[in-house]
Amino acid sequence: MKLGSSSNTTPGSWTWLPSSDALTWTFLAVGIVLRLREYLFDRSLWLDESKLALNIINLSPAGLMKPLLYDQAAPLGFLWLEKLSVHALGSGELALRLVPFLSGIASLFLFAAVARRFLTPAMVPLAVGFFAVSEHLIYYSAEAKQYSTDVALVLVLYLLADRLLQDGLKTGPVALAAVLGAAVVWCSHPAIFVLGGIALSLLWMATRKRNWPAVAVLLIPAAIWACSFLLFYLFSLRHLNHNQALLDYWKGAFVPFPPASLSDLSWYEHSFFNTFWYPVGLKATGIAAVAAVLGAMELRARNRGKFQFLLLPILLAVLASGLHRYPFEGRLILFLVPALLLLIAAGLGLIVERTWKALPLLSILLIGVLLVSPLSSAGLHFLRPKGREEIRPAIEYIRMHLSPGDILYCHHGSERPLQYYRQRGLIGPVQQVTGAALTEDWDIYRRDLDKLRGQKRVWILFSHSWREDGVDEKLFFLDHLDQFGKRLAGFEVTGASAYLYDLSND
Repeated sequence: MKLGSSSNTTPGSWTWLPSSDALTWTFLAVGIVLRLREYLFDRSLWLDESKLALNIINLSPAGLMKPLLYDQAAPLGFLWLEKLSVHALGSGELALRLVPFLSGIASLFLFAAVARRFLTPAMVPLAVGFFAVSEHLIYYSAEAKQYSTDVALVLVLYLLADRLLQDGLKTGPVALAAVLGAAVVWCSHPAIFVLGGIALSLLWMATRKRNWPAVAVLLIPAAIWACSFLLFYLFSLRHLNHNQALLDYWKGAFVPFPPASLSDLSWYEHSFFNTFWYPVGLKATGIAAVAAVLGAMELRARNRGKFQFLLLPILLAVLASGLHRYPFEGRLILFLVPALLLLIAAGLGLIVERTWKALPLLSILLIGVLLVSPLSSAGLHFLRPKGREEIRPAIEYIRMHLSPGDILYCHHGSERPLQYYRQRGLIGPVQQVTGAALTEDWDIYRRDLDKLRGQKRVWILFSHSWREDGVDEKLFFLDHLDQFGKRLAGFEVTGASAYLYDLSND
């Protein structure tokens, strides 16, 4: 009951581009070094990381099965792996980021394996190269969130799908697919899109061939996946549909469906091209988009099953977004990066094949333009890694200069990171005043700061400052404090800062 076959022959005109395993292994080594550098840089936890970290550290494994605190969402399997890491290695940043880091390393090898099965041999090193130096894949391999793990698990599912496609519907592969797919649903939110794409693709191919025994066999893992997802939805995901904070935060990331205006149509255009920058990591978005479309056409002609494996999860994610069930933007669609890079590589292969004899420089130029941005970004970040919200050194600065009787005013964006680092013992007992919650009413901030009048020494801790209509929260706060107080000291780092004020009006 074999459902498909593939042809990965190497066109003769590809001899200019090395396709050896040595080149692929070189890119894999580069990817490992870049991810290790990002991980060992050990940047401070930023706001969202600290919120999830507090859940992982403070809640029991059973407590993690309930809706998370601080408007956070993560799959249960990932949370339990994080809890295990913290239990074994402590609550430090490196322990919290270990699971995403290992997922990022594993993803490199998994992607190489997938590329060998989906692409012509000559394009495998190039695809692996794009994957290895992707800015966002590197970054999320060192963030205490689930997105790097999503990528790794999706790649496992692609390999599983290829095995079902190539080996036929034997008992062993089908049973493995049923069990593994059912488990992955609990470890990755977007995995259901990939499983849905696999099931629809295999069932469609079997139905077209009127292979009814294959259809009957395929319905077994498909039903198991569906039941597992239904249980997970009732157990965990349904609570997210009522989390207004998350819905408000991601409201601009839901597909306007059906489009009702020109602005809705422009959303599709903007989202389509922007996806090739974030999360794929290619600034030449127009070239990447054309290559992806050509790659989709080429892969469809060469192996329709594998084409459907890559395309259907994208369409299902768009559909879910149109139903306001899954935001289609940024880090939440990081799991689509492998599929898009495979399509881009396939498209570049088609361009080179068609133009090499007449315009060889065009092929080199297109590849060079696509690679220059991620390569330069990867090199720059390797030499000088960048933090995001480096609140840890700001807290350390306050601790080193703290005097008895000092007050610490905690800007709302620094509340949870400060809570995390206080639990870590980074700063001792100090009278803390938590600032007003995020608001667009600037008068609320003024009244909140005015309560500090008369205090001799007040520390103001900032991170994750909000900007709206050209007004910066931090600058607004400082300007207001400067009107009735004296700034005694200040410390500024990337995304965070600390200031000492005398507000006694002496």
